[in-house]
Amino acid sequence: MMRDYICRKHFAEILLLLNKAPMSFNELLKTLNAYPDTLTRRLKEMGSAGLISSTTKEGKLKYELTDNGKKAVKLLKDLQRILDELDEVVSL
Repeated sequence: MMRDYICRKHFAEILLLLNKAPMSFNELLKTLNAYPDTLTRRLKEMGSAGLISSTTKEGKLKYELTDNGKKAVKLLKDLQRILDELDEVVSL
Protein backbone atom coordinates (compact mmCIF):
# COMPACT_ATOMS: atom_id res chain seq x y z
CA MET A 1 0.00 0.00 0.00
CA MET A 2 1.14 3.50 -0.77
CA ARG A 3 0.69 4.67 2.81
CA ASP A 4 3.45 2.25 3.80
CA TYR A 5 5.84 4.02 1.43
CA ILE A 6 4.84 7.66 1.71
CA CYS A 7 6.19 7.99 5.25
CA ARG A 8 9.58 6.53 4.38
CA LYS A 9 12.52 8.85 4.46
CA HIS A 10 12.91 10.98 1.31
CA PHE A 11 9.97 9.34 -0.51
CA ALA A 12 7.81 12.45 -0.84
CA GLU A 13 10.84 14.71 -1.34
CA ILE A 14 12.03 12.65 -4.31
CA LEU A 15 8.62 12.87 -5.95
CA LEU A 16 8.49 16.63 -5.44
CA LEU A 17 12.00 17.12 -6.79
CA LEU A 18 11.36 15.02 -9.88
CA ASN A 19 8.17 16.99 -10.45
CA LYS A 20 10.39 20.01 -11.17
CA ALA A 21 12.76 18.27 -13.57
CA PRO A 22 14.41 14.92 -14.29
CA MET A 23 17.44 14.37 -12.07
CA SER A 24 20.40 12.02 -11.91
CA PHE A 25 21.20 9.85 -8.90
CA ASN A 26 24.03 12.20 -7.87
CA GLU A 27 21.84 15.29 -8.21
CA LEU A 28 19.21 13.68 -5.98
CA LEU A 29 21.87 12.51 -3.54
CA LYS A 30 23.35 16.01 -3.14
CA THR A 31 20.00 17.78 -2.96
CA LEU A 32 18.55 15.39 -0.37
CA ASN A 33 21.77 14.88 1.56
CA ALA A 34 20.75 11.21 1.70
CA TYR A 35 22.68 8.02 2.16
CA PRO A 36 23.31 6.30 -1.19
CA ASP A 37 21.78 3.02 0.02
CA THR A 38 18.61 4.78 1.16
CA LEU A 39 18.26 6.64 -2.13
CA THR A 40 18.84 3.44 -4.10
CA ARG A 41 16.08 1.69 -2.13
CA ARG A 42 13.62 4.55 -2.61
CA LEU A 43 14.26 4.74 -6.35
CA LYS A 44 13.74 0.98 -6.70
CA GLU A 45 10.52 1.17 -4.68
CA MET A 46 9.24 4.06 -6.78
CA GLY A 47 10.18 2.31 -10.01
CA SER A 48 8.41 -0.89 -8.92
CA ALA A 49 5.35 1.16 -7.96
CA GLY A 50 5.30 2.75 -11.41
CA LEU A 51 5.89 6.27 -10.09
CA ILE A 52 9.24 6.94 -11.78
CA SER A 53 11.20 5.74 -14.77
CA SER A 54 14.80 6.18 -15.82
CA THR A 55 16.00 7.50 -19.15
CA THR A 56 19.33 8.50 -20.58
CA LYS A 57 19.51 12.22 -21.31
CA GLU A 58 22.65 14.00 -22.41
CA GLY A 59 24.60 10.82 -21.77
CA LYS A 60 23.42 10.62 -18.13
CA LEU A 61 20.92 8.34 -16.48
CA LYS A 62 18.09 10.52 -15.20
CA TYR A 63 14.99 9.71 -13.21
CA GLU A 64 11.66 11.25 -14.08
CA LEU A 65 8.04 10.94 -13.04
CA THR A 66 5.64 8.71 -14.91
CA ASP A 67 2.05 9.82 -15.43
CA ASN A 68 1.16 7.99 -12.21
CA GLY A 69 4.01 9.76 -10.45
CA LYS A 70 2.61 13.11 -11.58
CA LYS A 71 -0.80 12.11 -10.21
CA ALA A 72 0.83 11.12 -6.92
CA VAL A 73 2.54 14.53 -6.67
CA LYS A 74 -0.78 16.28 -7.23
CA LEU A 75 -2.31 14.23 -4.42
CA LEU A 76 0.68 14.93 -2.16
CA LYS A 77 0.24 18.65 -2.73
CA ASP A 78 -3.50 18.34 -2.00
CA LEU A 79 -2.69 16.46 1.19
CA GLN A 80 -0.19 19.15 2.24
CA ARG A 81 -2.83 21.83 1.67
CA ILE A 82 -5.33 19.89 3.79
CA LEU A 83 -2.77 19.42 6.57
CA ASP A 84 -1.95 23.14 6.49
CA GLU A 85 -5.66 23.96 6.83
CA LEU A 86 -5.94 21.51 9.73
CA ASP A 87 -3.06 23.29 11.45
CA GLU A 88 -5.05 26.51 11.24
CA VAL A 89 -8.16 24.86 12.75
CA VAL A 90 -6.57 22.69 15.43
CA SER A 91 -4.16 24.12 17.94
CA LEU A 92 -1.99 21.66 19.84
